[in-house]
Amino acid sequence: MRLRTSGLRPMTHPRETLVLIRPTCKENLTECNVLHTVSGLVTVLFVAPVMAFATSGCTGASPQPRVAPGHEVGEVFRDCATCPEMVVVPSGTVLLGTPKSQVPPGVGRGSEAQRWAPIDAAFAAGVYEVTFAEWDACVEAGGCRGYSPRDGGWGRGTRPVINVNFRDAVAYARWLSETTGHDYRLPTEAEWEHAARAGSRTLRFWGDEEAEQCRYANGYDATGFAAKPHPIARPADCEDGYAWTAPVGSFAPNPFGLHDVLGNVKEWNNDCWRHPAKPANVIDLLGWFCINGRVTRGGAWGSIPSLLRSAWRGAPSGGTRSSAIGFRVVRTLDPSS
Repeated sequence: MRLRTSGLRPMTHPRETLVLIRPTCKENLTECNVLHTVSGLVTVLFVAPVMAFATSGCTGASPQPRVAPGHEVGEVFRDCATCPEMVVVPSGTVLLGTPKSQVPPGVGRGSEAQRWAPIDAAFAAGVYEVTFAEWDACVEAGGCRGYSPRDGGWGRGTRPVINVNFRDAVAYARWLSETTGHDYRLPTEAEWEHAARAGSRTLRFWGDEEAEQCRYANGYDATGFAAKPHPIARPADCEDGYAWTAPVGSFAPNPFGLHDVLGNVKEWNNDCWRHPAKPANVIDLLGWFCINGRVTRGGAWGSIPSLLRSAWRGAPSGGTRSSAIGFRVVRTLDPSS
């Protein structure tokens, strides 16, 4: 059931244009992994198919942003009364990562290395992070494994759900899929950063400056410092009024119409964490478990300004439940949707 159709949202950041020319494929996190040589059997089963895909699907000119029939880029919809509000994000090619000269001190060497990633089809992303109200609706309907996470005393309702691990987030997406008949899931790293950047090539979708943080993101600022002073961490020089989580949508959205992609809570991604310049390992590819942890993105209410960046990457264990971690869902668009 659609709530409204907003037509076309601005597709570019005022400082930069979305890259729509697809370069020769290099390393990226999911779509075009370059695999190392392993045993002959593994080479046949994994390397050849992936390399064939990279050769056939990751070079040449990128098509203009497109969507499945019945959807338009920027369209906002909701599939059920208690489902998350979604917005259609365009396809394109995104430059992931951070220029070496702009990587803050303390960030792992090369962990934000720049690389191109093609987003071959439009998809829908949650306008907001999944809220406690949406999670509680899942539990009441018999889903989400019956788990009711603690809210830390900060409130439920429209605040982002916290204290949910990777498997909890997957269970919610599975319940949405079963309830609506559509494919809901967690985003890949490439999809997440594409949606978060919204065409920008700066450190944050609003620019390189930290000064506007309190307009766009709930992070560690003067409000947070007053509630929980840190002897070393430097807060942003502004006040957003929220020491902990904020109700979703309290801050201005990015040009794709997504709120809180930076700050509020870190968001689970579907990918295993790996160094961008190194090949994926076979265990991660088989999907048994992630050797180096699952990816989280976006930073949280307690993140210092230097961590609230589009390319920032976390790597907690998939079983981690934290007051700083939540998630956002995406939905595959299909012709019948």
